[in-house]
This record gives sequence, C-alpha cells and structure tokens, in this order.
Amino acid sequence: MHSEKSDVVIVGAGVIGCGIAYQLAREGAKVTVIERSAIGAESSGAAAGILAPRLHATNPAILPLALWSESRFPTLVDGLQEESGLRLEYANCGALELAYDERSEERLREKIAFMTAAGQRADWLDAHETLHREPAVDPALRGALHDPGANQIHPLRFTQALAQAAARRGVHFQIGVEARSIERNGDRAAAVQTDSGAIQADHVVIAAGAWAGHWSETLGLPIPVVPARGQILTLSSVPTPVRSIVYGKGVYLLPRTDGTVVLGATYERVGFDRSLTPEGLGWLLVTGTQLCPALGQSRFEQAWTGLRPASGDDLPIVGRVPTWENVIVATGHYRDGIVLAPATAMAVTDLILRGESDLPIAPLHPARFTGIEVPRA
Repeated sequence: MHSEKSDVVIVGAGVIGCGIAYQLAREGAKVTVIERSAIGAESSGAAAGILAPRLHATNPAILPLALWSESRFPTLVDGLQEESGLRLEYANCGALELAYDERSEERLREKIAFMTAAGQRADWLDAHETLHREPAVDPALRGALHDPGANQIHPLRFTQALAQAAARRGVHFQIGVEARSIERNGDRAAAVQTDSGAIQADHVVIAAGAWAGHWSETLGLPIPVVPARGQILTLSSVPTPVRSIVYGKGVYLLPRTDGTVVLGATYERVGFDRSLTPEGLGWLLVTGTQLCPALGQSRFEQAWTGLRPASGDDLPIVGRVPTWENVIVATGHYRDGIVLAPATAMAVTDLILRGESDLPIAPLHPARFTGIEVPRA
C-alpha cells in the first residue's frame, strides 16, 4: 500500500476519461487514471464509431457540443496518430436517414429545418435520389435526410490513442486497479482510496460510464446512470452493399474501412448483463436485411454487446458536484460518448484549470437531478 499525489485523479479509462486525461496533460497537469479493467473495455470499445451529430445528436442541449467536437476531430486525429502511432480509420462517408412512411418523412423534414436554422447542412433526397446514392436499400421509401459531412472513426483505437498520447505526456495509468472511495477533508476531496493504496488529489473526476451511479452514496448526490445494453454485429460481403452510414427501420448500417458492415443496435435496459441473445441478434438480422436485402447473402463475422451509460433524461451528466469543491462528474453520454469526447474533455479541463468553461454545459449539470438550483454557467 502506498500514497501518490496527482493534480487530478480520473476514475475510468473509457473515451471520456482518456480524453480528459489527454487534454489535461496537454495543458501541463499531472494526472492519474484509475481503471479496474482495461482501456476502452466497456462502452467505448463496443461503440460503432459514427460521427454524425446532425442525425443522432440533435437534442438542443448537446448539439452545440457535438458540433464543436466535430470541428476538432480532424486536427485531433492527426495529432493522436502522430503521437500514438495508431491508425484511427477516421473517414468521411456521409450518412442517410431513410423515411418509409409519412410520419418519418415529416420528422426528417422537421430535423432538416432545425439544422438549416442552426446553420448546418442537411438535405432532403427524394426516393430516386436516395436509391441512386444507395441502390441496395429497400426501394419502398419516400426519401431520406442526407448528411454529407458525417464521418466515422474506429472507437476502441481512438480511445487507445488518447491513452497512449496521454501516457507519453506523463499521465499515469493504473490498470486493473479499483477505486473504492474518496477521502474527504471539509468540502474537498483529499485522496482517492484504491485497492492498491491512496492517491492524493487536488481534483477528482468520476468518468466511470455505466458504473458512475455506484458513486452516488459517496458523493451524496444522485447520479441516475444505468447500463443500456446494445447488441451489435458485423457482416461482410464483396462488394459492400452500402457506401454511406444508413439509418432506417430502427437500425443502422456502417460500412467500415476494412470492408465489413456494422449492424446495430438494440437498446435494452437489462442491468449489467452483457449477454448476446437470440432475440436481439435475430431482430438485428431480420431488420437489417429488410433495410438492405443484399445483406441476406453476406457472411456473419462477429457479434458483441456494450453497456451504454444512460442517464435519467438521456443527456450526459457533466459538471462539478455541488457539495464538493473539487469533484467533477463526466458520465451518462449514452450513444454519444465518441462524438462528445473532445467537448467533454475541454469542458472538464476548463473547470479544473480555469474554474469555468465557455462551452454550453449548464444543461448537463449534475444538480439537475436534485432540488439544488442548476448554475447558469
């Protein structure tokens, strides 16, 4: 048993924890990351890696953060690839969200109007234009929302690259170590107790993903985060039947740069159960081949699950814990952890090093689940 000292101790080495560690290290902070399993072992490594905020991060509370992140990805990816030596498979592929009935067409046209008002490009394609772009999808459609700016990235490699680059900048990763409790001195956290000793800290960040709710009692604050299981699989065929990210009929298809197609995902509130189920995989396969009949002749490659951290209102929880001067929570990103990682990392770094952030994180404040007034900034 031993005692160390860090400016910041981060609990969790998913994409959020590693992103925060990397940004803090870039600005000269001494950081320790505690991870009970492995880097990116949970939701971050199981994600598809879709970066399409105009399709899947359209809530007004998170859209500005997702767009901010999107604008930073090209420079961030270049830097991480140089620092880590890993290829992140970051690529522009565009995205389509298909409408198969009048109601879904109305919803997508409303989304286009919202995006246009926000200064973002999102086009409506009629059925002929959609099928010209993606001829293998079910032709009985009305049209599609087209986002030409959508990208993809390899999620696990992105998380690992953040960790590798952070470590090269001096971040200490304690892998296979469990954070047990926080030692409190007045209104401040003094140290994080782990199963291998105590780490003194000037600041503590809880970035424990779906497990963040386990810290509610310690912090004296409800952190209503639960795991939302997603079952995902990959298929392969030559040639790949789709070139764009395609959303439709409740599933998505992501053509990866290795020639496989990711088909996802279920949304199940079943606790900390990572099981693959015949029902879940069957639904994916049936629905996926309805959306793109050509996939019916493809080869099944693999299937896996991820436990997404879903909050009580499906929005991330990012901000300082009201009754602690130096404890921050960054969790609950649900399906948007990859695309929101750069903005979350910058916002938390701002709070720690500068006391406040210019990024619009007030709607994500942890106090919103209590009777405490949510700070405006």
